[in-house]
Amino acid sequence: MGSPFRPQSLARTAWAAAWVIILLTFTLVLAAGCGDGTTPTTSAPVTPPTTHKSGAGPVGEQLVASDNTPVELAQALTTKNPVVILIYVAGGSSDELVRQSLTKIAPKFPDVTFLMYNYNNPKEYGDIVGSLGVHYPPFAAFVDKGNVVRYLTTGFVDEGVLNQYVVNIRQL
Repeated sequence: MGSPFRPQSLARTAWAAAWVIILLTFTLVLAAGCGDGTTPTTSAPVTPPTTHKSGAGPVGEQLVASDNTPVELAQALTTKNPVVILIYVAGGSSDELVRQSLTKIAPKFPDVTFLMYNYNNPKEYGDIVGSLGVHYPPFAAFVDKGNVVRYLTTGFVDEGVLNQYVVNIRQL
């Protein structure tokens, strides 16, 4: 009787093991080289976000209504309630995402006035663009109870940041 370990079967087993090791090594190298470890949650917006801090534009300054200010904004400024103003382009991808986010969070803050104006209808928003220095929609201004502009954003801003800005202007 012969041994169950024949030289031919041992050689085949060694080659099979070598192939398995080569395939595993190749798979690990390929997996390690593909991707940067992040997972995208949404498509990238076209417009980069910009948040202006105090000292930039009208941030830190009081927003005052003029004869060319839309009636609903002028009225909102007299109530001493916080105001969020959005200037957007209808159909723009970043614009629509920001508009939808503000529309979604607005019901959570009944003491805040949310005003949204289409950039393509200048008669609708009057002198807001000039007063706030809007250059690239979507553009949002967050005004506190004292009518002081606290935050300005340009481009896509996610819902969490928008929500936090609203919380902040309610507390000032």
